[in-house]
Amino acid sequence: AVSISGLRAAPEQNGKSAKVVSYDAERQRYTVQLDEAESEQLSVKVDNLHLIVQVELVDLAGSPHLNGAKGKVLSYDPESSRYHVQLPDGRLASLSPANVILGPETRCTVAGLESAAAQRHNGTRAKVVGYD
Repeated sequence: AVSISGLRAAPEQNGKSAKVVSYDAERQRYTVQLDEAESEQLSVKVDNLHLIVQVELVDLAGSPHLNGAKGKVLSYDPESSRYHVQLPDGRLASLSPANVILGPETRCTVAGLESAAAQRHNGTRAKVVGYD
């Protein structure tokens, strides 16, 4: 499952969940089917899609009882650099990337690297292979 964000031509679709149907390599766009309307499909760029993935919550000083719990990332806000995570009890929380551990095989975009040697990787697409 994916969530849609950043659409300018169809902003009413932002925040909705969808399923990837196909990929058009020539146009570099995914065709997605909206969860709420089985007949409605959109053609969107990868930058407008975010995987809905399960994460482990860590280092939550204000809610230590949630440390180690699983949550579901529904979207990412690049302006605030925060994930919007559905907590085990259904509530939503805005969490820093430092408070979530992405699982192996999760696809992501590298961000926040600060050393001169590593900065060149910011903005590249990657796959999580492990966590230490």
